[in-house]
Amino acid sequence: MKYIKYLVFISIVVLFSACRPEPLEIDIPRLDPQVVVFSQVIPSALMTVALTQTIDALDFNEEEGDSLSQDILDALLVSNATVTIGYRDQVDTLFPVTNGLYASVGTPSFLNETYTLNILTEDGRALSAENTMLPIVAFNEATPVIERSSEDTLVKFDFRIVDAPGDNWYMINFYSNGEEEEEGIDLNSFFQSGSNVLKKTELLSDIAFEGNVFEGTIDLPNVSPMDSIVVTLSNINEDYYNYLEIRQSSTNLFTEITKEPVSLPTNIEGGLGFFNTHFPDAVYFDLNEF
Repeated sequence: MKYIKYLVFISIVVLFSACRPEPLEIDIPRLDPQVVVFSQVIPSALMTVALTQTIDALDFNEEEGDSLSQDILDALLVSNATVTIGYRDQVDTLFPVTNGLYASVGTPSFLNETYTLNILTEDGRALSAENTMLPIVAFNEATPVIERSSEDTLVKFDFRIVDAPGDNWYMINFYSNGEEEEEGIDLNSFFQSGSNVLKKTELLSDIAFEGNVFEGTIDLPNVSPMDSIVVTLSNINEDYYNYLEIRQSSTNLFTEITKEPVSLPTNIEGGLGFFNTHFPDAVYFDLNEF
């Protein structure tokens, strides 16, 4: 009987192998690289714009042992571009901080003002975008909560926000002080350069809340009770909220397994990414004190 089962198994394997079609050669056209824009307002400091560009998947072969070498990282960064920000009949030219990163120290933060971004790359690619700096919304209450037990210690964050009039969307970011990195783009200045580690981003829409007060608790499983953290609250527009929401959902387990491509929304004419001008409220906590 075992011998018969073995023969049946071998027959199925042979039949399956015989039915497999020969692999087809597909000619995939190469795509021109596109510039990706990321911007951030550093409270009471400066306005920054980071420029990278897409890379053709055919140029990066993980199976052949390719990794993010310095040559590939250099190819991803867009240097020697002319970057300007316009507002109230003024135009500020941003200066290069490092490869792919540009900053303007003198650009003021005018609430309800529309800012226009213009980019001209060294090879002649032109990009533009505009966004309005929304009013600052601050935490009404913000308190870390440390729950200690014999088995584990959990870090949580209790918050209360008084909702501004109209339809609103908010972003809460949690940063810790991590290891300083020698390379990479770090736009924040809460801790020393290179050590601002984004632990979590929480998105809120007032559609999900009743009344004009947001109250809630956010779990922080990746934050240690020995950490120092900075929590920022940003009043953002609906387009940027949708961009962040889709970007977050595109990194879940399902998309990692299926590798389905995800198209992110953008407000960049001639490129990808997002030009945002939100001005965050920031609070600092030493969790050792709680």
